[in-house]
Amino acid sequence: MIKRFAIMSVIVILLGLGTIVWFRTSSTKTLAEPVVIHKQEGNFILHMRMENNTEGFRVLHSLEYVGEKPITITHRTPLTYLSFGARKSNFTGSPISKTIQPGDIYRTTPTRKVFKPLENGSNTLYIHCQFIADEEVINIKIEKNVNIQ
Repeated sequence: MIKRFAIMSVIVILLGLGTIVWFRTSSTKTLAEPVVIHKQEGNFILHMRMENNTEGFRVLHSLEYVGEKPITITHRTPLTYLSFGARKSNFTGSPISKTIQPGDIYRTTPTRKVFKPLENGSNTLYIHCQFIADEEVINIKIEKNVNIQ
């Protein structure tokens, strides 16, 4: 009797664990295809790539300077703010200054961004990169439809 109860308990636990693993793997949202974006504003080009990884997807971005002389830029963190479904930006971190040379590509420290659950199909991604160069505020704004599956 105890042996039968132990075997049934193990079977129920294994079925429960299998169900949890199945739910977690089937609920992971992924990109239908990698997203690559390049947008130039003045002497700066924002490069961005979104790709799938084991935790959903990751975002890589950098700012390229194509001017002719060294320049110092100042920005608050994050340099580039991403949001799905809402056109909002939240630059609240401490100011950072960086002198960059012509041809330099500036990569900030990557931050982990967790997005609320996304719907399958087309989702609008809003991107806002903001910094100050030569006492001028530069805003690079991009709106892109991203397919989630």
